[in-house]
Amino acid sequence: MLLSCDLKLSISGGCATLNNSLKHSLRENFPALHNSATAYLDSASTCQVPSIVINAISTYLATGHGNAQRGMYQFSENASNLHQQCRNKVAEFINAPLSSDIIFTKSTTESINLIAHSLRQRLTQAHSILVTAMEHHANLLPWQRLCQQTGARLNVLPVDDSGELDTSNLTTYLNDNCALFAVTHISNVTGLVNDIHQLCKTGHQYNVPVLVDGAQAIGHRQVDISQIDCDYYVFSGHKMYGPTGIGVLYCKSLENEPLEPLEPLEPLEPLLLGGGIVNKVTLDNYQLKTDVEKFEAGSANMLGIVGLIAAIEFIDSIGWPVLKQHEQEVSGYLLCALSSIDDITILPTEEGSPVLSFVHKQVHSHDVASILALKNIAVRAGHHCAQPYLKAMGFKHSLRVSLGCYSSFEDIDSFVAGLNKVSRTFTY
Repeated sequence: MLLSCDLKLSISGGCATLNNSLKHSLRENFPALHNSATAYLDSASTCQVPSIVINAISTYLATGHGNAQRGMYQFSENASNLHQQCRNKVAEFINAPLSSDIIFTKSTTESINLIAHSLRQRLTQAHSILVTAMEHHANLLPWQRLCQQTGARLNVLPVDDSGELDTSNLTTYLNDNCALFAVTHISNVTGLVNDIHQLCKTGHQYNVPVLVDGAQAIGHRQVDISQIDCDYYVFSGHKMYGPTGIGVLYCKSLENEPLEPLEPLEPLEPLLLGGGIVNKVTLDNYQLKTDVEKFEAGSANMLGIVGLIAAIEFIDSIGWPVLKQHEQEVSGYLLCALSSIDDITILPTEEGSPVLSFVHKQVHSHDVASILALKNIAVRAGHHCAQPYLKAMGFKHSLRVSLGCYSSFEDIDSFVAGLNKVSRTFTY
């Protein structure tokens, strides 16, 4: 539901006067932004990287780069230890029951494609896949292709006029011999948060495994896999202040009771084949390992592994209460400021969301973003890889402002000043 400027904050001159004490100490952790004139407001696309991550990667390279699980010498053994340390740390970070539930990929997108690939040999025309109209293309296109390849039906849970999921037909779709329900945790367009726990609970009542796209949640809120109780949870390191090229696929433990009509875990097939995933190979056949390593063919991305460890340590060192407070304050300041501008239409959002999208009533989104870029203001313009969602809300494109822990009130002031200049320029 779209919020107004009534935000339980002290008001001065029509907008909130907020406590600015957190901003400087948080921003100082990011070399690209500290003492920089850039107002970086595109964190939903990728986050800037703190010094702790940069230094960890640099130190690792400087002290010896090794290939994990490939050698008995110090560099390789150190890499192997870091690889397992990262698996343990990720499991702890999302409260997964076992570190063996964690599979490393290169991205959220690859994680989703791995699951879709695994289902290809098991789906028939009798099955269906359920997605929502809210999804990023990464959580839509793999399922479209899977259904095209197998003849399975692709059912789509719609959104209502406020951009929220319309669950009135959810049980009907789940009862349609549904093999998997894929849904986003938080929208990358509106920042609306889905009730993932309830959606998973409902899916399981119909024995349907649930995949949750957590790309936009992982860097902004504490994710508790045990409480969510999904079958798959996917995210990327670069959405949580880590490097690109490292992603995570959580799979519910093989020890858990499998769901029908498809057992969700044990029959999973690796997306890639190669070194490190086999027990035995002959000239005409191969025998895969039975643990998570069978999904991680080839040399591990050790820079991504080291960076992800450091990114988790960075978030843990600050703590979710501080991160949440800071983002809510800056988000409230942003929403209040934009609510006073007549030339824009704000898309649905909710209190404290780090993502806010809007359209300018007179100027195309790409033109606005180009003008802002000349002022060192970074925002996203376009369909945000979510064309069906925007279309469902009556838009073809929008501008998106997305926050990180380094975002400041000064960033918002610069952005709003630039936006007002756009309006003045195009109204003459």
